[in-house]
Amino acid sequence: MVARRLRRLIRDPYWLVLLACLGIGGLLGLELARVQTDYASAFFGLAWRGDPSKTRSALTALFGLQITVLTVVLSLNAPVIQSAANQYSPRLVPLYLKSAPLRRAIPLFCVSSGYILVAGRELGLITDAGVRPRPVLSGAFILVLCALVSLVVCMIRTFRYMRVERVLGLVQELVVSAAERRIRARLSRLPLDPAATLLLPPESSALTAPSSGYLTEVDLRRLTRTARHWRVRVRIDVFVGDYVDTGEVVGWVVGEVPGSMDPRAMHSLASALLLTAAREPDCDPALGIRILVDVANRALSTSANDAYTARQALQQVRSVMRRLGHLPLGDWNVVDPDGQVRASVAGMRLRDYLFMAVDGPLHHGMGSPEVLEEVLQIALAVGLTAWDAEDRAAAHALVARVLAMATAQETPERERLHRRLTESRRIRAAFENRSPSDLGANAGEWGPH
Repeated sequence: MVARRLRRLIRDPYWLVLLACLGIGGLLGLELARVQTDYASAFFGLAWRGDPSKTRSALTALFGLQITVLTVVLSLNAPVIQSAANQYSPRLVPLYLKSAPLRRAIPLFCVSSGYILVAGRELGLITDAGVRPRPVLSGAFILVLCALVSLVVCMIRTFRYMRVERVLGLVQELVVSAAERRIRARLSRLPLDPAATLLLPPESSALTAPSSGYLTEVDLRRLTRTARHWRVRVRIDVFVGDYVDTGEVVGWVVGEVPGSMDPRAMHSLASALLLTAAREPDCDPALGIRILVDVANRALSTSANDAYTARQALQQVRSVMRRLGHLPLGDWNVVDPDGQVRASVAGMRLRDYLFMAVDGPLHHGMGSPEVLEEVLQIALAVGLTAWDAEDRAAAHALVARVLAMATAQETPERERLHRRLTESRRIRAAFENRSPSDLGANAGEWGPH
């Protein structure tokens, strides 16, 4: 567990950066506090002159100033986070905290804070109480000024997060980009066979969860290595993002040699599952889709009635679905050289994400042509991106469902959908491996014009 937390800290080294900035600032303060001679040129001006006591008082005043300003700025950021949670989705809060512009200004505050604290301590150790040039105070003014300017710039950038386009784009980039990197990294150089299956006999042993929480990640490489070491085959049936309780069955294990299962093997296999108190978006694309769908559903509620915001959210869903279509989704089956499955992990398929993405908006925005148009675009994007026949069939069925809903609309709404319906006929023919040029005689069978 400790090693896993260290790896996670290295992957997101923000706290390490803050500690490094604090140390750099302390070293600068230590060196300049010992300098009592003015080497500055006339262009930069002379260093501030004073005794150690007055210099420490000035440094203390600067430290109090920057702490006060930082507190005010943090209090101003709170309404932005609260607005995003209330207006869009409470699941946006951790994503915002990871990308808040204020995070870029905090390292400079760490540098200046370390500088002032160490410099003040060093000045207290100086026995010479004479009035001399103190470049350490000039350096403190420069560092605090840079930190405050950076803070102002970050505050201006923060107000952009009040725009729905920025919020939705943030969800797409943080969730999908991270998922692409992490999933491909976990599956690299592993012998996978999506078509293979692991047959579990009735005497299989149940693998239980060691603790309660959300399944954040399955270390497939470690799971496979452990299964080979103990000469067992393992199947994980719980999806990433599902909540499990302590002792709940999360999978099944079958030994190559009949007999009782070694408890140490079960413990080692369970250690490959990462359970956390909250869902993490890095390896859980479903969480990002749910956030975008939450935004669309709230916009379509009777209190908001904002179909255009829902459309913007569905546009981001379409981009997410298109990018997910290029990832190795579904079950991950690691096979041995003989072709037998050693470790198998259940995974969501593209069609599962598709149903999750459109069910809510279709329910809440059934009579909205804008929602129908964007759902149709999502179905077409999935149909063109998917490589699995069942995923394409699900997209095909969704197109037919949207066309049926469009047929039930009044004449003005059907006219608004005319361009998309024409395109859907062409793409629907591509689903069935027919050339668009062959649609001339049968154009009317796909729906209303």
